[in-house]
Amino acid sequence: MAADAAGQIRRSPMEMVCDILAVVSVGPTKPTHILYKANMSWKVLSSYLDFLTGSGMLDKEEQEGGKRSTYRLTTKGKQILRLYEGLKSSLNGTITLESTKELTHMVEGATPTGPRVSVSPW
Repeated sequence: MAADAAGQIRRSPMEMVCDILAVVSVGPTKPTHILYKANMSWKVLSSYLDFLTGSGMLDKEEQEGGKRSTYRLTTKGKQILRLYEGLKSSLNGTITLESTKELTHMVEGATPTGPRVSVSPW
């Protein structure tokens, strides 16, 4: 999670995807339930649902003549969620403010600051 200019914590796209997958993992779920549990606006949620169904992580099941739908986690979605939760738990408590500063310092030290030198094959 990263803070924006107003100091509010923002979720990464991966966190948002996994929040949706976690909500749907309990069973077939209506979009409004996902919206409230994952704490998203309808505009944001609908684009993520399109992405998740298109990428095979969720299945959309139409009900009542296409007016209502529910979402169900696919095998791929379960695998992604399991991987994310495993990674999250294995990193829990290992990244601190001090280690973040050290990491930033190492990355900045390893990044070339001069102009790029390109060698043309011609």
